[in-house]
Amino acid sequence: MVGSSGGSAGRGEGPEERGATFGGGGPLASRRTFLQGSLAGGLMALAAGCAPARNPAATPAPGSGAAFDGGTWPDARDPADYIDHGLQPITIETRRAALGMSVITPISRFFVRNNLPLPPADIVLSRDDWTLQVEGVAAPRGITLAELKTMPFETIAAVVQCSGNGRLFFPHGASGSQWEVGAAGCALWTGVRVRDVVAAMGGAVSGARFMTTRGAEEAPEGVEPLSVIMERSVPLEKGLEDAILAWEMNGAPIPLYHGGPLRLIVPGYYGVNNVKYATRLAFTATESQASIMRTGYRFRPIGVGGAPDQESMWEMNVKSWLNGPGANGAPVARGRQRFHGVAFSGTGPVTRVEYTVDGGASWRPAEFYGPDLGRWAWRTFRFELEVEPGTVTVATRATDASGAVQPPERVENERAYGHNGWRDHALEVQVVAELPRGTAAPGRGGDPVSGAAAGGAGGAPAGGGRALGEEATRGRMALLDQTEPSCGMCHTLADAGTTGRLGPDLDRLGATEERIVAAVTNGLGTMPAYGESLSPTTIRDIARYIVEVTR
Repeated sequence: MVGSSGGSAGRGEGPEERGATFGGGGPLASRRTFLQGSLAGGLMALAAGCAPARNPAATPAPGSGAAFDGGTWPDARDPADYIDHGLQPITIETRRAALGMSVITPISRFFVRNNLPLPPADIVLSRDDWTLQVEGVAAPRGITLAELKTMPFETIAAVVQCSGNGRLFFPHGASGSQWEVGAAGCALWTGVRVRDVVAAMGGAVSGARFMTTRGAEEAPEGVEPLSVIMERSVPLEKGLEDAILAWEMNGAPIPLYHGGPLRLIVPGYYGVNNVKYATRLAFTATESQASIMRTGYRFRPIGVGGAPDQESMWEMNVKSWLNGPGANGAPVARGRQRFHGVAFSGTGPVTRVEYTVDGGASWRPAEFYGPDLGRWAWRTFRFELEVEPGTVTVATRATDASGAVQPPERVENERAYGHNGWRDHALEVQVVAELPRGTAAPGRGGDPVSGAAAGGAGGAPAGGGRALGEEATRGRMALLDQTEPSCGMCHTLADAGTTGRLGPDLDRLGATEERIVAAVTNGLGTMPAYGESLSPTTIRDIARYIVEVTR
């Protein structure tokens, strides 16, 4: 993501699962080689929470200066602006304090979330040659990006938010990236309306009810494509009314890690529906059978697996939060302070934002500032508040034009999706009589969160030769000999001697035993549900083994 980037089947996170192979335009020949040997198995997405992952050798740590997207991290991309949730695939969240005060989120501070390993960087070298196959229309054909650019184009402002944004606040330990608020951003997207492309091809076929879009990532040989490929369906009416095929983000060609050369933008919908590297656009009578659509990104009770009859993560709910001052633990001086934040909704433009300092007993109005960029953009708001030394908790709630009001509490659900409860999103501000000399100004820097707390990674690799308990010993044997596909094909685990690179590095993951049991049993991201082939005791042994050798 960037959503999705923001912004996830079985137990996992953000993007969950995927759907079938299709050859799009652009230089795709090297993709199968790129993914060869990286099977959808094991504990595929426990840390990043959204399915398979990128080769860590090709994914640098933020700010490292290593090769990224064919070059280096832009100078403006400050690692202090991010929380690192993992590099397989790259999953970085914008810190609350770094979201700034403007309506538009610069690319340098836009969260990054990818469902599968990035396609080869060379696909953005000849952008105009990129080809989108359009099906389910009167005159189906491929259309290049160069041809799309000759059609009427426009720019919209839209929020992209991962479905799991706010997962950190759920107490049940939902699998996936533990986002706070920073798996969201608002950008300007330039492209052509989907409805104009459809009209140029004679209209959608009779009986079409969904618009289905596929990304360019391919499945490795031997893997069922529907279990891996990124393919999502949205209602036809939504696609024709609002969606665009975008090639620019904030006035620049969309970077590879944000979905370039061509990305579908479905304004008002969660990030997973905003398919990156769009290579196929089809108008279909039914939803995609790809796992990421059929069982992934489904809103369901805790402990329940994903199913096609559950609510799909489409429309975003009304939401707001504060970005400062005092975000990320930065101290604030006593006296009058101007607070600022963002508010948005997928059901209509935000019409009102209020704030409370007494837990919701009373509310006061905030004021909007900055330009109103349309119903799909977020609105920036502000208010002034007199604060005294101590801890002050400030919360906000938004109301949109449909009458929807941001609720006080989260709705508990298996994947910790769609969190918009204002109580959890409140900003706890530490007020001091006087700022220490040299304290950074609010809004950027001044973030005391340590690298360990920010990174969310687990302990150091265990290495081989460790004495194991009886359960862990059985678990090691089961992990190596009984998992099919083998966990070692996707994951690195030093004690087991595995070096798979598609999934998260288990030596760094730091997942709890219960999270591992849930993920192995129910499936996560693109990995299968091993509960269908392994006994509960064997799964528990595997989880115990992983925990013992990585602590």
